[in-house]
Amino acid sequence: MLQCDMIENFRHRGLKRLYEKGDKSRLRPDIADKAELYLSVLDSAEKLEELDITGFNFHRLTGDMRGFYSVFVSRNHRIVFRFEDGRAFDIDLVDYH
Repeated sequence: MLQCDMIENFRHRGLKRLYEKGDKSRLRPDIADKAELYLSVLDSAEKLEELDITGFNFHRLTGDMRGFYSVFVSRNHRIVFRFEDGRAFDIDLVDYH
């Protein structure tokens, strides 16, 4: 996977392994390809506007997750992350159900 080093760190080991090695084995097959696509976009984005891709339902989170953003990966799964100064932090895969 091409890395531009805009991603600082991960909370989810499977996403980290996908990003660093292209290894999808720690992710469910039905979400691995979409997660890989979004990590690629996230890694190259310099502005929040670049992350608002049709079909990903990009949005800012509130409440306990204030300061984080979310994108749709599958029916129950979202990738959540913080984004500051063109860099992504604390990237995680969350099951909402």
